[in-house]
Amino acid sequence: MQTLKLTRGRYLMVLLAMCGLIASSVGILLNTGGLFFVPIARELGCETAAVNMTLTFCNLAFALAGMISALWINPKNFKLMIAVCTAVCAAATAGLSLCRSLITLYVLNGIRGFAGGLVGNVLATTVVGCWFRSDTGFISSLVLACSGLAGAVLNPALQAVINAVGWRGAYLAAAAVAVALNLPAILLPISFRPADQGLEPLQAAVTGKGAAPAARTGDSRSIAVVLLAGCLCSLASFVSALPQLFKSLALSRGMEETGVLMMTVVLIANTGGKFVFGSMTDHLGLKRSVLIYGTAIALGILTLLRAASSGLMLFSAALIGLSYAIPTVGMVMVCRELFSPERYSKIYPKISLCVTAANALAYPLLGVIYDVTHSYDGALILVLAVMLVTMAQTVLVYRLADREKAR
Repeated sequence: MQTLKLTRGRYLMVLLAMCGLIASSVGILLNTGGLFFVPIARELGCETAAVNMTLTFCNLAFALAGMISALWINPKNFKLMIAVCTAVCAAATAGLSLCRSLITLYVLNGIRGFAGGLVGNVLATTVVGCWFRSDTGFISSLVLACSGLAGAVLNPALQAVINAVGWRGAYLAAAAVAVALNLPAILLPISFRPADQGLEPLQAAVTGKGAAPAARTGDSRSIAVVLLAGCLCSLASFVSALPQLFKSLALSRGMEETGVLMMTVVLIANTGGKFVFGSMTDHLGLKRSVLIYGTAIALGILTLLRAASSGLMLFSAALIGLSYAIPTVGMVMVCRELFSPERYSKIYPKISLCVTAANALAYPLLGVIYDVTHSYDGALILVLAVMLVTMAQTVLVYRLADREKAR
């Protein structure tokens, strides 16, 4: 397996650097946000949905920055851009510790989301695509899984900080960790493309042959295929917003400590689930992988609807944690399988924008459902329906792509 060669110096440096960027930009910015909802709402005396909007602004700015990053990033400004964005993101995160109103929370979350988005998923997956040309499902999952790994480690750690010194101190800690995670990308001698250092993508370096294009089923140019691909990834992203409400959901059932454990379990499942999902796509293809994962996620939601014990809630969290793999690794693979490498850098940021927007809009919507009904049952049923539609759209988009290829 080509991935066994990842220990070769410069390739490993690139891999570590991209893992750090994902752990910082997604793991901290997006996957720990749910910890702050309750303490902020209590101190500021506002509704849960209003605080949930902090992640909405962060997500939307993150998505917008992803669109722009594809135009701004080039080999000459690669490291400088990462350094500047790291400083801005850390400063904005630290600034959240001083906020006394929702408006300032919204503004600073937007700023840090934008800075994080410039060096987030679009940059990391593009660099990975330049440096690695084999086992792309596994390697993409390895990098993107770091968002869940960072969340799994930082959720209990930041919760401990919140318990000890409050949410303001936790934001300062998060800012410091974000800087540390980005340092490999800033300090290690890596480049945007292997050619900039006289190297070739990993497959070419190992086999001695010319770089091979990423595996794909074809180069679909149908607008319907592009729209369906974006829609299925966006709906999957909507589902992945659910875990951020686990702490509040468990609290509503009188199991606050279970809620913290659920976040840890879901993010461990996030990490391991991406590894498994990436390997599955390499062997089974994306369509079958989504159907298998979708079935498991739906089972998790159904169980959570009636879970009355900590054990069942943790079991549900483990299954629902798999949802992170589809809009992350799945989004990368659907773009690689359906579109040419040349079109990847154009289509991926656009779908990424839709995916992040859907995730951002999910937070206040699910929060409003709870505020209106005083129950999470309605939110869970909505997410279940969205998951089933996502599975159906996966089948449809590949059917359309295959039909177009056969013409």
